[in-house]
Amino acid sequence: MLGVLPALAGFAAPVSSAGAAQGAGLPAVQSGPYGLLASNANFIPGKTPAQRTADYRRLYDAGVRAIRLDINWGQVEPVGAHGQYDFSERDQEVQNIRAAGLKVIGILGYGHPDYSSVGGAVGQTPLSGGIPPFAVGSAYLWPPDKPDGFANYAEATARHFAGDAIAWEVWNEENEGWRFWPPHENPAAYDQLLCATYPRVKAADPSATVLFGGVFFPAAADLPGTSGPDFVQQAYQANPGVRGCFDAMAYHPYPYPFTAPDLDVPIRGSVYSAADAMRAVLQANDDGAKPLWITEVGWPTHSTTYGVTEEKQAQYLARTAAVTFAQGLPVLTWYTYGDDTDPTGGANQEAWFGLFRADDSPKPASRALGTFSAVFADTHFSADLSRSLGLPPGQQNVGGRGFALQYSRPGARVTALWLADESAAEAQGHMPAGGSFSPGSLPVSLPVASPTVTVYGYLGDQREVGAHEGRVQLQIGPGPVYVQDGAPPSSGPLAAAGAGASTGPCRGACAAKAIALLATRLRCGRRPSVVIRLRRRPGVHVRSVTVYVNGRRTRQLRATRRGHAQPLPSRLTVPVPSGGSVRVRVVVRGRRRGRTLTLTTRRAYRPCARPLPGHRKRAPRRARRHRVAHKRPPRRPR
Repeated sequence: MLGVLPALAGFAAPVSSAGAAQGAGLPAVQSGPYGLLASNANFIPGKTPAQRTADYRRLYDAGVRAIRLDINWGQVEPVGAHGQYDFSERDQEVQNIRAAGLKVIGILGYGHPDYSSVGGAVGQTPLSGGIPPFAVGSAYLWPPDKPDGFANYAEATARHFAGDAIAWEVWNEENEGWRFWPPHENPAAYDQLLCATYPRVKAADPSATVLFGGVFFPAAADLPGTSGPDFVQQAYQANPGVRGCFDAMAYHPYPYPFTAPDLDVPIRGSVYSAADAMRAVLQANDDGAKPLWITEVGWPTHSTTYGVTEEKQAQYLARTAAVTFAQGLPVLTWYTYGDDTDPTGGANQEAWFGLFRADDSPKPASRALGTFSAVFADTHFSADLSRSLGLPPGQQNVGGRGFALQYSRPGARVTALWLADESAAEAQGHMPAGGSFSPGSLPVSLPVASPTVTVYGYLGDQREVGAHEGRVQLQIGPGPVYVQDGAPPSSGPLAAAGAGASTGPCRGACAAKAIALLATRLRCGRRPSVVIRLRRRPGVHVRSVTVYVNGRRTRQLRATRRGHAQPLPSRLTVPVPSGGSVRVRVVVRGRRRGRTLTLTTRRAYRPCARPLPGHRKRAPRRARRHRVAHKRPPRRPR
């Protein structure tokens, strides 16, 4: 997005080599993983390292594997330092990311007042920080007068974070000069900076991928900047040798205005056809072998103005993922981690793109992200069944296109199906949700090999559907469904929980399988108490144990305290009141292989002074001995 903020992405091998223009089919491809979903990390709410690591871990659990992170020139080289770098602040953030099991896709940007004559002059004025809310014209955004200083910084940064980074993106949305390359975008100047930087970064970190800075794609009327394909074409024209200065092309196919990803709009096309436009430019310049990476895309949920609803955001995420990886794009980056507070009441779109709300509660899109990555684990795209099933191709501006994209893994096929019923006049702000100009749902008869298949909703719900004469009958709409024909994946959350398991929270019998034993026992005496025993299976991380006695929370233990890990005991003793009945509830929360586990046990005990049902009151030890002794036969006299 048009913002100087951290971001997040996944990475994997490419799976296809052809696009999906409106109404066109998606060809079969070579084998390979589907690629991993991701999200920009803006507005991470955590304040401490432990909290930020936990936030990143939420993304990891949803399938994310790398963080797209700003490591800006001005962050690591203070003004006046003259080539002396301080990575301490970025070191802490990378450490948080690493602790969550993630890698880094670093953004190398932007300008620096010490290396730009205009930027230096702006830095001496009250407008040094730029014009809010987007810091337009900031002293740190003006490009350097010469590329050498930037290349020095890029090399030092790549060498410092080698091993943590999988890719380096040189600048961001440089085709939007009013924002990121003031005063105006300049393809020839960007060529010089990119070609000066590339060999330095590769020398410092040979295994990392160097990305052409993600270009803002849409060619929309009355908007400043140059469209992504036009800017890249101009860069090739200015310097044909630029093809040797990057390893992959990054782009940001935002659908301005915020229409459905499948909708073909004049001039701009669709989110999916953007890949065709970018590939066409690369192929026209003998550079068609380069992969495309989406390093930003998303929809804001300020639906009171021109955004979309949270439900539509989740549907668009799932639909974009299914098509993007079928097109052979190895990286799909969602913008963004979370929302920000917006005092304007919705005018600031940047505050509404998140997977999580401003209070850190999850939106439906976060569930859609985790569901897709779990259901499609270990798969590769195999076929587009849309036309063979008779689904409509859709129309420009009207929509109504049907999709049936089949992915495969050993022993199973997973088919994503949906009907994109949104037109250009729907699903934004107060407009209708869709279906006004095309059907809102369609019946589909899908051929399958199994007598029973599992059908997943895009938010993780599931059901079993029986086949009749080798087909299952479904009704599809704008919310994608995933039909699993065969065994579940051999890895990931679904495999961890067994065939047909849900990707959502694991409770009840599901959690009981992971937490082998949770038992309570009442111990009487002068100080009555309940003894709780907890046993865990391997791979289970218990995060907290909470004990409620007679409805009041009496004890709570956490695996982390003040940011430090602490072991949880396998046995707890909790005091209980005497002289009355006791109700005990124990709640154990944890994680296993990315799934949330919640196990609750309830017990009710009568007062210690009264015997439990079925138990005989025992006499004191001495009394029993006396009674038993008198029952012995008398001794015979001699």
